[in-house]
Amino acid sequence: MTEIEQDMIIPRLILGSTSPYRKKLLASLGVTFTQMRPDTDESPNPGENPSSLASRLGISKAQSVADQLQNEAHWICIGSDQVCHLEHTLYGKPGTAEQAALQLTAFSGCWVTFSTSLALIASNGQTFSAVEDYECRFRTLSSHEIDTYIQLDQPLDCAGSIKVEQAGVSLLCDTRGRDINSLYGLPLMLLSEALQSFSYSIFDFIKRS
Repeated sequence: MTEIEQDMIIPRLILGSTSPYRKKLLASLGVTFTQMRPDTDESPNPGENPSSLASRLGISKAQSVADQLQNEAHWICIGSDQVCHLEHTLYGKPGTAEQAALQLTAFSGCWVTFSTSLALIASNGQTFSAVEDYECRFRTLSSHEIDTYIQLDQPLDCAGSIKVEQAGVSLLCDTRGRDINSLYGLPLMLLSEALQSFSYSIFDFIKRS
């Protein structure tokens, strides 16, 4: 293989996540990718701040998948994690309707931050890691609104108990942030920038007929 031919090799994109939300977001770019399950303990360390937690988990997920590909060449692993926090209190996936109601009650009338990490690890040793914040201001919510919303969207597997891309947007009165996709679970603008730092365009990964 000539040096020019080696330069033309486009690595495989591997999404280190089983999240259907991240899968849908990455697929919306039209890129070809594989989804793999990372083996990561998502428990926070004592005293760990939200941004550090999100960053550590994103890197851990990318590394977990990269470790499974050590006998292969030409790949880029993508890891991501989202941490929801109100000031210094972390809010994970509620798991139950009761916990979701408690979270949304705490958020009523407040600005809540969603810190979403992106980590890339390539087979050639290149790495990238960053965290992007997106803030949401919740309306003052009644218990009836909260209960009705939870029944409607069933956001039990979402950090912060909200699906903003669905009826959850009706719980908000303001937002602040660069990329709404980071709120949905995967910062796509940041991903494009990360691939550029690896000397690729996002369009290099789109399969053409």
